[in-house]
Amino acid sequence: MVLHTYYLDGFWMEYGKNVWKILVLILCTIIVTSFSGCIDTNTNNGQKNIEEYVLTISLGIDRFNGFYPKIAILNDQTMKINSNIFNCLVEFDEIFKINPALAESWNNPNNLTWRFNLRNDVKFHNGYNFTAEDVKYSIELIKDDKNNSLYGFLKMVKEVKIINDLMVDIITVEPYPILLNKLANIFILSKNYQENTTSEIPVGTGAYKFSELLEDNHLILERFDGYWKKKSKFQNVTFKFIDDYEERVNSLVNGQVEMIDFLLPSSVEELSQIEGIKTLNYLRQVVTFLSFDFRENDSCCFKGEKNPFSDVRVRKAIYHAIDIDEIIGNIFYGYAEPASQFVTSYISGYNPTIERPSFNLGMARQYMKDSGYENGFEVVLDTTTVSANRVNVSEKIVDQLSRINITVIINILSSNDFYTKIMNRNSSFYLVGWGVDSGDAGEIFDNILRSVDINNGFGAYNFGNYSNPDIDSIADDIFYNMNTIERLNLMQEGFEIAMQDVACVPLYTYKGISAMINEISWQPRADGLIKLEDIDIIN
Repeated sequence: MVLHTYYLDGFWMEYGKNVWKILVLILCTIIVTSFSGCIDTNTNNGQKNIEEYVLTISLGIDRFNGFYPKIAILNDQTMKINSNIFNCLVEFDEIFKINPALAESWNNPNNLTWRFNLRNDVKFHNGYNFTAEDVKYSIELIKDDKNNSLYGFLKMVKEVKIINDLMVDIITVEPYPILLNKLANIFILSKNYQENTTSEIPVGTGAYKFSELLEDNHLILERFDGYWKKKSKFQNVTFKFIDDYEERVNSLVNGQVEMIDFLLPSSVEELSQIEGIKTLNYLRQVVTFLSFDFRENDSCCFKGEKNPFSDVRVRKAIYHAIDIDEIIGNIFYGYAEPASQFVTSYISGYNPTIERPSFNLGMARQYMKDSGYENGFEVVLDTTTVSANRVNVSEKIVDQLSRINITVIINILSSNDFYTKIMNRNSSFYLVGWGVDSGDAGEIFDNILRSVDINNGFGAYNFGNYSNPDIDSIADDIFYNMNTIERLNLMQEGFEIAMQDVACVPLYTYKGISAMINEISWQPRADGLIKLEDIDIIN
């Protein structure tokens, strides 16, 4: 689970009250100034030398926490920056497909062994050669430290064996089909550098190397011309840290930056009308959903009586009573898409045959009648202040469920109190989001859909005590099955069962929005990263 996705999900409306003030300022600025960015593609001969290009990007929302490995939390902003300094053995493309990176190929000598053939043309920023020693060091640094935030990605790794300088075996405790997905999040460090320096300067093999950091102001990265992949168009890239949303938008309008990585939906139309600026939107992998306490007795809102949510007919009634188009239109200005299951189409395991039940009050009321709850009931919906739009969505749910006689009382909690409550399994009804960083739906089965099994580490985020023996059986097979096609079919089958069971009520997947000058050509990624090497310039 990625906690920063909760924060992103809630940031959409955080500054909604200031939007019109922003837009007035933008339009006034355009009237008195002409747009000019730092990228100037015109020279005496009409073509600018590649060495002269610079780029400035404004990042917001999360605070930059520093450089890997001396950071506790890899939040969104921190990941975006570090992913340009470091490489992994493998990497995701824009739609979560695994591609070679520092490992140019791999195979499985047996079901417990992954053998990686490493590139022989890779150097670290300080000139050190990249070898198998660096891979072993980087993985063991994490797997031997249970307090490391990335430990969960490598807990199935038993050992790392060096075959030669350019070949390494990673051996797992059990067959582990999604090891590659986990390794796509593990940066490779230089063993020699890390063990022999006290410097805070990060040294990786990525497209850019450290140049300058002024805390809370900016970070400058310099292109690494010894990079093993294609050369970036930009000699230097500056990341500006601008916390204030108005200031961040104005920095683009005034030509102080060429790109901002987060835009509120309510700003899109006006910015798109400004000459020289364009916006791009892309579907993120976070699904926000309603969930329940599935226990028949002793649910916190129904002490001494049967829990209505334990009846699948009540859950189906709620699903049919939710008008998701109204929620997306009124709260997200259309910058979200209805969800039909726990994951988006980018994620391996997504089942394209699952359709979201239609908004149908007649059918919803019939389910309530059939379940014996025609007159409804009262329940508390737990939500969190970390998301301004979560509160707005919760208010819509109150209104929509009242139409089937369910009285919903919103309980707005701080982020810490909210997560403490649901993780203690002390909520009957709650609104939450989940982003699949691994690109594989197996983590949904292990964390959310499996019956709670603390001893074996399954069902850790199954906050509502959902339990289905068929799902458990499928999840066991998914966890170990090394056959890609069989495993995909199992995940799709599992989601079909889960959604028939209404294991949750999927609501929406929001869209990320970026704004930039017209000269920039960039394809947004599903994981939200900004890979500088993929940004081009339109001459």
